Amino acid sequence: MKKFAFYLPQFHETEENNEWWGKGFTEWTNVKKAAPLFKGHNQPVKPLNNNYYNLLDKETVEWQTDLMKKYNIDGLIYYHYYFCGKLLLEKPAENLLKWKEINQPFFFCWGNHTWNRAWKGSREVLIEQRYGDEKEWEKHFNYLLPFFKDERYEKRNNKPLFMIYNAIFPEKKQLFDYFDKKCRENGFDGLCLIETYQYNVNKKRMEEFSRDMCKETEFMFFREASVAKEIYLNKFSYLPLRIIRKVLRTLNKYKLCSYVQTYSGNALYKHMIYSEPTAENIIRGLFFEWDNTPRHGSRGYIITPPRKKLFFQFMDMLKEEEYVFINAWNEWAEGMMLEPTEHNKYKYLEWVKEWTDMH
Repeated sequence: MKKFAFYLPQFHETEENNEWWGKGFTEWTNVKKAAPLFKGHNQPVKPLNNNYYNLLDKETVEWQTDLMKKYNIDGLIYYHYYFCGKLLLEKPAENLLKWKEINQPFFFCWGNHTWNRAWKGSREVLIEQRYGDEKEWEKHFNYLLPFFKDERYEKRNNKPLFMIYNAIFPEKKQLFDYFDKKCRENGFDGLCLIETYQYNVNKKRMEEFSRDMCKETEFMFFREASVAKEIYLNKFSYLPLRIIRKVLRTLNKYKLCSYVQTYSGNALYKHMIYSEPTAENIIRGLFFEWDNTPRHGSRGYIITPPRKKLFFQFMDMLKEEEYVFINAWNEWAEGMMLEPTEHNKYKYLEWVKEWTDMH
């Protein structure tokens, strides 16, 4: 099994973030200003040894690479943001391409969704995702090609892996037919496309999703904790709680109470183990905990840490699988990180290493 973790490249200053969020904004801005919203709420979360790094520093990337290798993480999934010719947060991946001596396996997840000012409760569009025509697809592919050709870029059967975050858009099949053709023209055996599934697992939805897949799609990725949370929310037995929580959210909106929606990580792991299918074309995801209140305040939600025993049980179930994708390496403002924190130290990295060493 290869274990890849999602990698957020937003820990450096960019012109666009300065314009949208204020001078000097990085992911650390939200992390540092977070505050506890109730008694016992562990905020702000701090990196171990106050390591508020800059991803443009080569020493940081070397440290991250050494850390992932020490704890048996096989590679990173870089979020790739491309908007019909416009790139955002591209510098960390471009630097890695230049720094050939850093042996960090990786591949891209195209974060192909429109960016909104959602962090502050607005739906103002910051940059819209558009796909263009074949001329635009050629520009996009030519940008990706040097990464695909890099020996560190993950390939399966001589096909570069490429994941899409949003798997539903009209141009999808034509666009990836084109990418597949261009891959073959450049010495590969095609494109290994991974489509992200993040809905409740029910037969009708799964069949609809499967019918809409591209012919280049080799895997459906179950993004966690989204899939497990959707299963949980759609359970009939949850209906009374749903009503109660809706009332509490309304009261919280008008500052009549303090409430943050919280889910049990143990409950979600049980859904992952017992309610979700495993098949040759499905890549399973995993997470350790979640808290996106640094971004969204009380509109966010929390997932409590699962028990180590459940994590091991989940991994044992998947031990013959080819891949598992971890959410995430460094999503600090969403409370999902393998990187060491002041509170947890190296806890989750140690879990991964312990399980791997046993197998």
